[in-house]
Amino acid sequence: MEPGLYEALLREGWRRSGQTYYQNHCPSCNLCTPIRVPAALFTPTRSQRRVMRLNSDVCVDIAPTGIDDEVFDLYSRYINERHPTGSPPTHDEYLTFLGSSPCETLLMRYRVRNRLVGAGWVDVLPDGLSSVYYAFDPAESKRSLGTFSVTQEVAATLERGKRWLYLGFYVPGSRKMAYKANFKPHELAIRGQWVDPSLTGELWQS
Repeated sequence: MEPGLYEALLREGWRRSGQTYYQNHCPSCNLCTPIRVPAALFTPTRSQRRVMRLNSDVCVDIAPTGIDDEVFDLYSRYINERHPTGSPPTHDEYLTFLGSSPCETLLMRYRVRNRLVGAGWVDVLPDGLSSVYYAFDPAESKRSLGTFSVTQEVAATLERGKRWLYLGFYVPGSRKMAYKANFKPHELAIRGQWVDPSLTGELWQS
């Protein structure tokens, strides 16, 4: 798929997982709302600045995605701790989900004194970066690396001369998804149009 077409479809609620593009359709629910941050206007909150200071010793390097045993080991530990399914992820599952991509994808590695503590995947689109997934070392949970990773993805967006960082779905009331609204300013896609959240009211409920 042309990256420009995929970027346009993001506002319609499309996302990708590995080589598969999908759109959520849940009976009686349409709370999954696409969200994006204008990178040049992003202003970290006091809490986010504190997280940035806490992780001032973290070095981030960016390279094309690919097969990486070190990252797979980190991903496995993250899944087993944070999203257990009863069986550990296999190498094939990892490759299907994150090791291959239909578009240009970058792997951002987060290290502390050369020790891998986090890994994030972002798709490169004509006008922005699209956050795909982030995994971190469960032993480093006090660092709030998930929040830190968004600030670094904003920086990577600016470094590449892009305008938007797409954060996937915002879900009001969801502990795992509602945090994305803390990155401001941001826009939400309501009925296929990007809008200022102050103008949305309860549009996603109707």
